[in-house]
Amino acid sequence: MDALVDSARRRESVLVVGLDPIPDRLPPEIADRRLPEHESVREFCLNVLETVEPEVAAIKLQAAYFERLGPAGMEVYAEVSRSAAELNLPVIADVKRGDIGSVAAAYAEAHLKTYGARCVTVNPYMGEDAVIPFLEEVRHLGEGGGVFVLIATSNPSAEKLQNASDPPLFEIAAKLVAELGQQGKHGYPDCGGVVGATRPEAGRRVRELLPEAIFLVPGYGAQGGGAREVRSLLNSEGSGVLVNSSRAITYAHEKYGSSYPKAIREAAREAKQELRSIGARM
Repeated sequence: MDALVDSARRRESVLVVGLDPIPDRLPPEIADRRLPEHESVREFCLNVLETVEPEVAAIKLQAAYFERLGPAGMEVYAEVSRSAAELNLPVIADVKRGDIGSVAAAYAEAHLKTYGARCVTVNPYMGEDAVIPFLEEVRHLGEGGGVFVLIATSNPSAEKLQNASDPPLFEIAAKLVAELGQQGKHGYPDCGGVVGATRPEAGRRVRELLPEAIFLVPGYGAQGGGAREVRSLLNSEGSGVLVNSSRAITYAHEKYGSSYPKAIREAAREAKQELRSIGARM
C-alpha cells in the first residue's frame, strides 16, 4: 500500500473520494447542455478529480458506473485513471471481483495494468484463490499498490451472511488477509480490508485481528457513518484507515445549491477536516 500511504502523508489526508457517475444526478452546468452521456460523465469526473486532488489521498472508481455506458464509458474510466496518475493520485478500482485462476489473473491485469489502478477491491468468497492472482499482479508491477478484501461491508444485509457462522465469516476473511499480506516500506501489508463505518462492532474485532492492516472504509457520509465510527477502526497509533465518501461529496451541489466545483471542494475539505479532528492519519 506504499503508494496510498505516500499520497496520504503528502496531502495530510485519509479521505478517499469515490466516483460513481450517475447521469441523472449530474449538475445543471453539465446536464443542461444535453451532451452524450459518456461525454457528460467524462467532463464531470475530470472536473471532480481536479477539484478534490489537494484534499484526498486517493480516488475510488466504481467500475460499474462506467461499464454501463458501454465501450465509451470504459474509455472514460481509462482516461480518468490516467489523469489521476498525472496528478500522482492513486486510483482504487472498486470492482469487487471474485473469480479464480486465469480469470482472476485476467481481471487483475485489466484493472491494475491496462487501466492503471494501483489497488482493487476483491471478494474472497471463493477463498485465497480469488485473492492471490491480484496480489501477484500488484507485486509484479511493483508500483506500491495493494488489494482490499471485502471483510465487513457497509450494506444493511451484510450481517446476515458475514455474522452467520461460528466464527463469523468476517473473521475468517480477516484471517485470510493476515495470511496473505506482505509488508511494504511503511510497514503496512499489501493486503488490506474493506470495513464499513456502519459496522463499528465488527470493525473493532477486525482491527484486533489485523492490527497492521489498512482498512478501506465505506459507509462514511451518505450511508450514515461518521467520525465516531471511523475512530473505532483506527489502529493503536491512530492510523491505518482510508475513508471513502462518494455521493456526499460528488453530488454536494444538491445540498448546498452552489456551483458544483465549489460545493464539491467545500464538502471534501469539510470531510478531510472532520477526519483530522479525530486524529486519523496515515
